[in-house]
Amino acid sequence: MKPSRRLAQAQPIARAMARVRGARWALWLAVFLPLTLLYLLTVRINPSDMSADPAAVTPSAWQIAHFQTPRLLASVDPFSYHNDWLIPSGPGHIVSNREPGLVLVAAPFYWLIPGAGVGDVIPASIAAALITAAAMATLALVVRRLVSAKVAAVTGLVAGTATTTWGVSGTSMWPHGPDQLYLAVSMEGLAAGMAGVAGLAFAAAILTRPHLAIVAAVSGIWQSKASRSFGPAIKIAAISGAAIYGLLRYSHTFWQGGLDSQYESGGSGGFIRPFFDLGVAAIGRFAANIVGTLISPGRGILWGAPFLIVLLPGMREAWRRGPPWARAAAIGGVLYLIVQLKANRFSGGDRFWSYRYPLESLTLMAPLLVLAWSDWASRTARRRAAFLALVWLAICFQAIGAICFRGPYAGKPWLPLDLVAAMNGDRSTVSYVLLFAGFFGAGFVYRRVSTTQE
Repeated sequence: MKPSRRLAQAQPIARAMARVRGARWALWLAVFLPLTLLYLLTVRINPSDMSADPAAVTPSAWQIAHFQTPRLLASVDPFSYHNDWLIPSGPGHIVSNREPGLVLVAAPFYWLIPGAGVGDVIPASIAAALITAAAMATLALVVRRLVSAKVAAVTGLVAGTATTTWGVSGTSMWPHGPDQLYLAVSMEGLAAGMAGVAGLAFAAAILTRPHLAIVAAVSGIWQSKASRSFGPAIKIAAISGAAIYGLLRYSHTFWQGGLDSQYESGGSGGFIRPFFDLGVAAIGRFAANIVGTLISPGRGILWGAPFLIVLLPGMREAWRRGPPWARAAAIGGVLYLIVQLKANRFSGGDRFWSYRYPLESLTLMAPLLVLAWSDWASRTARRRAAFLALVWLAICFQAIGAICFRGPYAGKPWLPLDLVAAMNGDRSTVSYVLLFAGFFGAGFVYRRVSTTQE
């Protein structure tokens, strides 16, 4: 066959491959599939290896799958230990105090796996892995609107492995994985001019974590201002309002009280009341929560995701260049975290690795963080080197948490005791290998990239 004829026959194949590489579904799968495999390999399948929060989802999710109600008999003992988050709900019954959005999203997996028992956390953990992988894949689609497909794919993979998205959202049914998916869908909807889609995503987020209503409010108002139309704000407010009403009805029916009445029977959950206390002690606690969220060894975001340090100087330019929906998401994420830290202790409990409360905010700030990389951190070899080295270090650090950390749970966020526990636990050899690989690999990456010609 003549070369010219072979070339002519190959051109349609090349064009088809180029279309696949540029397709949004291909980008989505390029992030979803590897993260799904990773998360499924590291899910928590033993209730004793996870916090009471995700474990408490299981009984009511199982009950909905089999009996279409979240209430179950109080005589049922789903676990070998007492879970304070299973609270009284009518005579002789108990119910999970986890938000309805979290219970409902796990319930189909108990229907799909009928052999699972009422205390079996495996279906919920599988759901968490799949939902979290989908969240990162959808986030890649969001940032694709701002950067190349390659950078978008890397963003999804980095967000899914170099943050506690892996060790928290991807390992058990915390609210953060579903939140991250809903928030990514909301940003995609706003970026595409589909306020109704964004409203539905915000509604799901509110049913999972009620104070995400703040993000819905900010986004709706900002989008209306940018478009000079009341339409987006009205649509988002109407759909989000319906979700709040549904949450109140659920609370009244099953928790027999208001929005936070589920904590009255099983402890405060770390909530600080009253929320609007502006006394010296309250402001001091709030300030300590902010500082702890940033730099505490056990829960600090700059310990668990140190590459953010390199991106922060570029946020000013990212803000200037970011589209309205990205700015609104970032502001909503900051306000959400402020409310969270005013209302709760920053540590977020125990039996999980590193931080968890900032995950929603990180997801919402991802578009501007990507622009900070594109417009600032990637501009010089040394900045690129520092960023990539810290990303590698963060991945290895998160791997220790996801693979090796199984307690003991010290509950002292100002000390690196969880890392010490991982280094001395049943998988201590793997922990040391990952720690060595993190520091050695970070040094290698920095030297290699920093010497690259501009």
